[in-house]
Amino acid sequence: MDHEIDHHGTQRTFSRRDLLDQLEIHIRNLKQSDAWVAYLRAQSRFHHYSPRNVMLIAMQRPDATNVAGFTTWKELGRSVIRGERGINILAPVLKRTSPDDNEALTGFRWVSVFDIAQTHGRPLPSPVVLLHGESPGAIEAELEHVVASFGFSLHYERLPFGVNGECRWQSRLIVIEPQNPGLQRVKTIVHELAHALLHEHQVLRDVAEIEAEAVAFLVLAALGFDSSPYSAGYLATWLGDDQEISEAISRSCLEIQHASDAILGALRRFSSHPLDEESCTQTSELAHSSTLTGSNMGRKGILASPISGRTQST
Repeated sequence: MDHEIDHHGTQRTFSRRDLLDQLEIHIRNLKQSDAWVAYLRAQSRFHHYSPRNVMLIAMQRPDATNVAGFTTWKELGRSVIRGERGINILAPVLKRTSPDDNEALTGFRWVSVFDIAQTHGRPLPSPVVLLHGESPGAIEAELEHVVASFGFSLHYERLPFGVNGECRWQSRLIVIEPQNPGLQRVKTIVHELAHALLHEHQVLRDVAEIEAEAVAFLVLAALGFDSSPYSAGYLATWLGDDQEISEAISRSCLEIQHASDAILGALRRFSSHPLDEESCTQTSELAHSSTLTGSNMGRKGILASPISGRTQST
């Protein structure tokens, strides 16, 4: 069982299954909200670029996240910052040979697009809410020892706009955006550590992000914090249109269980913050839950981008 401390200081007990059920309710409610509709409308304005253009963008601006043309940014309430250089990509040239013919591809032309970090203006609609408040006690400092116990180092540096953390396998670094609130930094450290434990060779980005965020949600719950304001929106963006969180987790239950147990076990060794003993040592509740048992995808190694060899958490 996992413990949570409410604002009156009363300890309430939840199973991991209870916690995940609560998270699924948050996700369902979010997907029925006006905020979710606004997010989808904004995302529909961004093109899905061809592999060639993805490579061109990565070569010119490796830290790019959301990329669009000058006009699209204006329509989204943002302006390109004066003096910013565009990212050159190839756009198709389509022409009709006669009024009755369909448009035919006749060639390509160079056009300029811009990353969101090159713009300013109205924030884009987002389904996630950063976790505010400082991390209590010495949890963040203690997590540095936990990260080191798994062969990684914790590092803080300014990251691209909208990126909260990165897992870099080649340099064995977990990198965190230092200007985020303390509780958000703690959640991101756990998320990136889950990537480090599970995803070095995982090529399915959606699977990796769902697993890492589920681990972060469970670990923070064991510490007495509710990360659902962030986790629900983050998971919703990686779930398929008709996919439920229980369905997604059922395919990865053992990975989520192993990583959360490993992190909580390490925290028990290094942390002065109270942890529930069962949370740190149980290894079968989630895997044997009747509503979660599914095909085991096996342990995977760590999600590596073919270009950067790292994951970014937004």
